[in-house]
Amino acid sequence: MADVESCLAPTTGTGPQVFAAAFQFFTAAQCLLQDVPSHDDNVNDNDTFDFIVVGGGSAGSVMAARLSEIADWKILLIEAGSYAPFESKVPSLSRGLYKTVNDWQYFTEDNGVSAQGIQNGSIYWPRAKILGGCSNINGMIYIRGNTNDFKTWYDEGNRDWHPRTVLKYFKKAESMQDQHVLQDPQLNRFYGHDGPLFINTFNHTLRNYTNKILESYNEIGIKNVKDLNEANVMGSGILRATAANGRRSSTDYTYLEPVRSRKNLKIVTDTLVTKIIIDDTTKTAKGVIAEKNGTLMSFFATVEVIISAGTINTPQLLMLSGIGPKAHLESKNINCIVDSPAVGQYLQDHINIPLTIYGNETGYNNIADQHFDAIKYIYNRTGYLAQVPFTDILAFFSRNNKYPEFQAHLNIIFKNTSRITEVYKILYRYKPSLIDSIVTLNKNYALYHFLFNLLHPHSYGNITLKSSDPKEHPSININYFNDSRDLDASAHGLKMLSKIINTSYFKNIGGFLGRLDWEPCNALELDSEKYWKCIALNTATSVYHPVGTARMGLQITSSVVNSKLKVHCVNRLRVVDASVMPSLVSGNTNGPVIMIGERAADLIKTEYHIG
Repeated sequence: MADVESCLAPTTGTGPQVFAAAFQFFTAAQCLLQDVPSHDDNVNDNDTFDFIVVGGGSAGSVMAARLSEIADWKILLIEAGSYAPFESKVPSLSRGLYKTVNDWQYFTEDNGVSAQGIQNGSIYWPRAKILGGCSNINGMIYIRGNTNDFKTWYDEGNRDWHPRTVLKYFKKAESMQDQHVLQDPQLNRFYGHDGPLFINTFNHTLRNYTNKILESYNEIGIKNVKDLNEANVMGSGILRATAANGRRSSTDYTYLEPVRSRKNLKIVTDTLVTKIIIDDTTKTAKGVIAEKNGTLMSFFATVEVIISAGTINTPQLLMLSGIGPKAHLESKNINCIVDSPAVGQYLQDHINIPLTIYGNETGYNNIADQHFDAIKYIYNRTGYLAQVPFTDILAFFSRNNKYPEFQAHLNIIFKNTSRITEVYKILYRYKPSLIDSIVTLNKNYALYHFLFNLLHPHSYGNITLKSSDPKEHPSININYFNDSRDLDASAHGLKMLSKIINTSYFKNIGGFLGRLDWEPCNALELDSEKYWKCIALNTATSVYHPVGTARMGLQITSSVVNSKLKVHCVNRLRVVDASVMPSLVSGNTNGPVIMIGERAADLIKTEYHIG
């Protein structure tokens, strides 16, 4: 920092004026990043539409945009949250929305078995309460999944979801922007080009380090591939992202904003749908009851009501509306219109287990460079603000090298990073001994925090109501590792991943595996299966990929919707969001959720002989 007296040197005034004008310009230039403010459309109590879409998230935005392509259809999109703030648009600032009004701020229930290294045994589950949904707060990682994921759906009787069909709708959504990809004939054919959703690759500021990690993955047999999606998510490589030109490509930005002027599309925000109106005699959805600013209003649908409220809110709304397990609804004094036992059940999620490696890497955090990067972002949307707040490489691997079982993300935290305690306390909510064991070593070493994910768990959790109050958060019972096969698989996968410390790069920097200080695990041999089982059971958190609570299938006893996403035994009611997935896909879920929205829109158009 410059000596204070140097600022008191003689001046004619020209220099200070130049610098003051520059600072004023950059301060004002952030306004150039803002979109034109959006405003709700005027709607009135008892208004009637053809379709009502409940939830303007990743899938709901797709549904509203695609259905409103039919000029004769009147569409109402209702979102419980508000419009996206500035921070959601800047890729590296999305975590600034966590635990704000733009987040439902869910926490899981303590089951007394798993997550005991987490505060209160309760895991934080951020879910976006915002137009665009979790596409506005997620890591922007664009992964299609493995073709066998969708073959499994198809083989279970969901005949509208064959891998070839699914591929068509991924490509329909995509608009690949990366010039290197476009110049590769094979990848050019692989991706779509005419969809709304911008797909690109980050020009990451940590590329010198991530290239070394990719070399390390190669050494341990997780081979580098030129494109993870094209390689059917097996191997390691640089991820594709839902971002372009230094800003996030959320679904409200890519799907809704371009069609906002359509006369047949009405959007209202800050409006909570509290109940689906269902005729008890005919079992037909007629409309919704919603609350805005303390006032209840009714809206009616002549064709269909579509619920796109997400894996937590969708089953909650179904149950509040009388669709769900009969005994559970009656225990909350809710009239059961349709006894649908699978509502809220079959909850699955990708778990996140920490594997910490330390080394003598020379990188450091330079505050001046970060401030300069912020100015660069305002000027040309480059620098660290234009990328994810973690590294942009992934690894997918398995014990049989055929079907991905495990995924690894990576966060590199340079030596003596000041905010490390805050991250582990607020985001992961680790208890003090775990945090201290990480922070203490980071004072002298760079930290490579590998986030290990089990892709296909056997365990199931559930969502249940606490009461009939639509404003009370439901109970999220995750039951991680309820099936012992998940603990066994996680331990095997973690041991496979920990072999990376034996590679050339980590040997060169004196890399070593860090022990996480949790009393029940401390006597166990580091890197043993027993150690990893203990760490997994006590420290696993979420990667925020919950699915399955209104899953598709053939029978009402084990599913909520059919292959066309129609709710069993209810007319004119559909669910379109992550909750309909019969099982987890291999990788991050946002891309598949957008695909589901695209597919569902065409299913509806086909049913009504349009398009």
